[in-house]
Amino acid sequence: MYIPVTGDDEPYYSQGFAVRFYRDDKSDWVANFKPGWTGLSGIYELDNPQKLLVIAGGTCYVMNPNDTKQFSVFGVGYENVIKTNDCRFILHDLTDITVIESNGDHWNSDRISWDGLKDLRLEGNLVTGLSYDPMNDADEWIEFNYNIDTKEMTGGSIKRYEKKGKKWWQIWK
Repeated sequence: MYIPVTGDDEPYYSQGFAVRFYRDDKSDWVANFKPGWTGLSGIYELDNPQKLLVIAGGTCYVMNPNDTKQFSVFGVGYENVIKTNDCRFILHDLTDITVIESNGDHWNSDRISWDGLKDLRLEGNLVTGLSYDPMNDADEWIEFNYNIDTKEMTGGSIKRYEKKGKKWWQIWK
């Protein structure tokens, strides 16, 4: 019988993303991961052999194959994953980027887009892509660059509306 794995420790009996894990003692167990809101699912090895990244419908679970309890759970709407040369993973949802370090730790960028990111590419440590701007009469896609090492961003639809270093939600003050 499968073991439900969720972010809130609530029982989950619907069909999710099923994964069979093999423990160090050669026994196995099956997890049923509660999915998020997208179609992105997969299993990725991290640099630490005791940690795996499981993405179930856009929700991330960092797991130890020997344990039925997750290390961490985050996100619900990830749409794409890019693996870097140094075993990090870059994920994006509709508004920002999440970087998962090779040890399983993760962090998020500041908000990049009002409601959509597309055409993400990785060149060295620079993520480039387009961010959606619905503010004008003509919907626009605005270029952005995000350095995953320095955490610096240029461009993007949110940056267009910042005034003198204020965040977008402070521009009316």
